Amino acid sequence: MGLLHNSNIQELVNGQIKGRIARVGGRMNQLIDYKNSKVTDINIIDGGYGKVRNKFNIKSIKNFIDTNKRQLRQEIVWLLHGECEMRDRKTNILDMHFAYSKPELQHKFDAVISSNVIEHSPNPIWFLLNLHFITNEKGYQYHAIPHHKLIFDRFRQPTSLEHIIEDFECMKWFDDLTHNADYTMSAIEKDGHQRTFHESYPVTYPFMHFHVFDEDNTLQLIEYMFEDVVVDCLKTEKYNDIIVIFKNKLRPTFKDKYKTHIEKFVKFVDNYNADSHA
Repeated sequence: MGLLHNSNIQELVNGQIKGRIARVGGRMNQLIDYKNSKVTDINIIDGGYGKVRNKFNIKSIKNFIDTNKRQLRQEIVWLLHGECEMRDRKTNILDMHFAYSKPELQHKFDAVISSNVIEHSPNPIWFLLNLHFITNEKGYQYHAIPHHKLIFDRFRQPTSLEHIIEDFECMKWFDDLTHNADYTMSAIEKDGHQRTFHESYPVTYPFMHFHVFDEDNTLQLIEYMFEDVVVDCLKTEKYNDIIVIFKNKLRPTFKDKYKTHIEKFVKFVDNYNADSHA
């Protein structure tokens, strides 16, 4: 295991990431032992985090048979390996940018975790606020974020905190195109790793990285919003991630500054939902 900054993050994960856990976007096995956990997976239908199929979306007999075969395999794997594995029957299909609109999820979980998700959000502060909404204030959030130097974002510069704050204050949304040229230059033109992928999937949400991170801007962002933040970098044969754990308690300065703005943002997203379903 390669914790590059020798923090106590493993101890914190062992002590705080347990109980009822919301796992957002896919597998999150970095440092976690799931033996004291009950996991609810939350995902979107077809994002950069892997395709999720709805168990009840049966269009034909073949789909019905394929679905049951897949779920049987998942159950067998889960029996062998436990909560570290995902199962369709435990997956809630929900874009986390809209979690605030689900009162049944409010403060439901003891912890929320994600791997390689936050960088896909056009508005990381709004995204983290929705994670805050579903987690109780005595709980914790734990996330793994790809380090820009170690993936196809390596030709980009880490996004400044000022830029991320501006995105939040200006209520940037899924149609934000200001990062497209930067992403295309790095991921498609120079790195080429995502070139084949984007022959099928457009350079848009949720298939691109809107923002890029290193350990410094990760710490700046999370400390701007939350308390008791610990950041490290995990580098092994399997993982090259920034990892961050923090108490799910908003800083009073953040809450006071943005109380009215958050109310406006809720109305903005409500209107977006209404327009998209009109």
